[in-house]
Amino acid sequence: MAKKKVFIVSHAHWDREWYMGFEKHHMRLISLMDDLFYLFKHDPDFNSFHLDGQTIILDDYLAVRPEKREELEQYVREGKLKVGPFYILQDDFLISPETNVRNTQYGKKQASEWSQPVPLGYFPDTFGNMGQTAQMMQLSKLDTVAFGRGVTPTGLNNQVGQGKFDSTFSEMWWEGPDKSKVLGILFANWYSNGNEIPVDEDEAKVYWTKKLADAEKFASTPDLLFMNGVDHQPVQMDVTKAIKVANKLFPDYEFIHSNWPDYIKALKADLPKDLSTIEGELTSQATDGWYTLANTASSRVYLKQENTLTERTLENQVEPLLYLGGEATAENQDRLDFAWKMKLRNNPHDSICGCSVDPVHQRMMTRFHGAQQVAEVLSEHALTSFTNSLDTHNFPADSHPFVLINTSGAEKHEDTTVEVEIARAYFKDGAPQAQYDKMVELGKNLPELTVIDAVGEKIAAKITNPHARFNYDLPDRTFREPYMALYVDVDVAATLRPFGWQSFAVIEGAAALDAAVSIDGQTLRNARLAVTLEADGTVTVTDQATGHEYRDAVDFEDVGDMGNEYIFRQSADKLTFTAKDAALSDVAAVQTAAGAQLSYTLTYQLPSRAAASLDYEREAVIDITNRKSVRGSELQPLALHVTLTLAENSNKLAIHVTGDNQLKDHRLRALFNTDLTSETNDSESIFEVVARPNKVGKNWRNPTNPQHQQAFSTVHDDTRGVVVGNFGLNEYEVTPDGSQIAVTFLRCVGEMGDWGYFATPEAQCLGDFHADLSVAFTDGSEAEQLAAYQAARAAQIPVIFGQTGVHAGEKAPSNTYLDIEGDAFAVTATKMSQDHGLIVRGYNMTGESQPLTVLAAGKDAATLADFDGDAIAKPVNSELAPAEIRTYQFK
Repeated sequence: MAKKKVFIVSHAHWDREWYMGFEKHHMRLISLMDDLFYLFKHDPDFNSFHLDGQTIILDDYLAVRPEKREELEQYVREGKLKVGPFYILQDDFLISPETNVRNTQYGKKQASEWSQPVPLGYFPDTFGNMGQTAQMMQLSKLDTVAFGRGVTPTGLNNQVGQGKFDSTFSEMWWEGPDKSKVLGILFANWYSNGNEIPVDEDEAKVYWTKKLADAEKFASTPDLLFMNGVDHQPVQMDVTKAIKVANKLFPDYEFIHSNWPDYIKALKADLPKDLSTIEGELTSQATDGWYTLANTASSRVYLKQENTLTERTLENQVEPLLYLGGEATAENQDRLDFAWKMKLRNNPHDSICGCSVDPVHQRMMTRFHGAQQVAEVLSEHALTSFTNSLDTHNFPADSHPFVLINTSGAEKHEDTTVEVEIARAYFKDGAPQAQYDKMVELGKNLPELTVIDAVGEKIAAKITNPHARFNYDLPDRTFREPYMALYVDVDVAATLRPFGWQSFAVIEGAAALDAAVSIDGQTLRNARLAVTLEADGTVTVTDQATGHEYRDAVDFEDVGDMGNEYIFRQSADKLTFTAKDAALSDVAAVQTAAGAQLSYTLTYQLPSRAAASLDYEREAVIDITNRKSVRGSELQPLALHVTLTLAENSNKLAIHVTGDNQLKDHRLRALFNTDLTSETNDSESIFEVVARPNKVGKNWRNPTNPQHQQAFSTVHDDTRGVVVGNFGLNEYEVTPDGSQIAVTFLRCVGEMGDWGYFATPEAQCLGDFHADLSVAFTDGSEAEQLAAYQAARAAQIPVIFGQTGVHAGEKAPSNTYLDIEGDAFAVTATKMSQDHGLIVRGYNMTGESQPLTVLAAGKDAATLADFDGDAIAKPVNSELAPAEIRTYQFK
């Protein structure tokens, strides 16, 4: 009988920053790498070390030990250090689909430059696994994944009652919504099941007797995997001696110090035919619900908002502008890569999840701002090149032309407020004070102004606030040029086609304002919706297309939170405050260029913090499930300033909320009444709109059921639908009957959680906060639902503004750069590639085949491609398959 093989893989799960600040973890990494270099030199039996699936560790080491580059490259090349395929170990759900793709692309590229990436999608500690993992890995030429959460192994002797998220073995097939399949390897006994192997024979006997039995209980083959390491674990220096002891004590097994590629090869050769198949998202749905860690989606919401802002800036501003402006050079690609990598350093799970100590998240904000600054530089240059190429010669010579660019996949007809320069006075022509006074005086005597389009037609606009301020030019090869300028604020109601631009100009004349949305007291009304602010602070919406009235359509709820950065736990008193408990004031309505706005303030009297007993529960590390604290008795005011915006003919109500939070230990959510009964809800996830059950499983004990979202969530049936959009608000919850959607926009806690007590005063999120949401009301049809999905995604993408002059140019004043026929195709990338030309990527938001045509400059793509840029043998105009992710390459 052949011996069973025991594959021992040395590794450390390397959170770059978590319960200590980055540099503290960084210094431990240097020590780990130094120890590895010693082992590589002095222990010929030490096979290799798995660098946790992330190549950024190489950069982190060289940042301190640059003189070790040649030696590091040697060990990677020789296979002593196993690297990739990812750049960082990301959180799946809290970053965009494109960020997930770029993480793999940067990781594979860096690993390939030094050696071969480990052929494994590696998700050891992701807080839930995305449903499209199988398709995404296949598009990255990875057919095997390893993960730690979401599936319960049952073993051959425990198959009774096997559920949807149970697998007989630790090996299984994982199938995505498009029916792609990959081999999944579950860390059934966690990714530390081979940690700290004893060298002492007596200890080793006890250790291996238990460990082998634990692994064999779930293994489908005689190939047993043991991960020798855990979070930030120093390498076991005597592991090869321990392996020799194991081989001596257990002659029926062959213990091998090995690596992932060798283990995968052996495993595939021995796989049985009766593996379980697991489908879709793996988010611990079949557990008691307490440790799904989904509440990390609402921890430190400000991080999620900055992340979304950075993603939208890179994906929907910089990359399209580099294409439009003809600035997608190799030199600018280097700059863009730099910005992307800076942003990606904020996306490991303990970083973007907001579940680390305060110094970690302070540094993250610096990185976000740095990435945004690089993006601004690239955008400004590309936008200037683009606006200079526009043909604006038909505008009056004394006009002030500007262009608006819509890089989203939905038509936009909304208020766009821009700052248009009317005149400037350079410092070289006069003293700064004199130039400033000149601009101020000019502003006092401005004639009435209006906005026209490229054919001379007036456009609805409000032009206000003439103001002077300092500004400057930075020419590429000459010295800076400071000046004072006169500006006006222009609120314009333009209709912008998807992936298109339109030119306008400010000229003298009476401004046009079309009152397409009426204001009647505290009611806004357009052709589709009537929106009324009630006396009790709630909002009623009537959909005039379906005739349905939604009472409590928009509400705001505050409850106590006795939890931590990982898990929400409501206070034991269950105290809950809604808009009906707040004082309503400051109600005002104004007409805008594209519609109307209704603003108001809700002032709550809320407990200032939790009762003092929570301090003890934190310091004593009492488990979340056993906490009994209530909210404190001292009350303080909390004012929510709310603005509702309704545009002409729109079925969507935009909601903007601001406030100054000085309270601790609480959670704020926006509540939306669907007035529907449903068993499921749909939400935008990573490259899919996923259907999730509203009701929890039989083992669930958590009173809440939080979920992740990207741009929207929805409840609908064949007659009506409610689609709630958001910007950087990744946590939502739907009631079991489907009657309400809740979106968290502020959660305030005072500790990190997990394995000890780590105080995080900044996680209380004291100070100013804001939230942007929307709610659309549909007739339930696929057409209106898809349109609302596209609109929610587009609402995250601001219109790009660029001012130009009156001049000839090779580009039309208004046009589209991408034309898509196919309502179900959600575009996630429009970018230039140095190797493959224009890249357009997106996904099918439905589970049905959909017709699709994608044209750039009126031409078909050259080919369809995978994430590596290699061609796929499929016609470019073929139907979009259910849940398909598709990448077009245009020459």
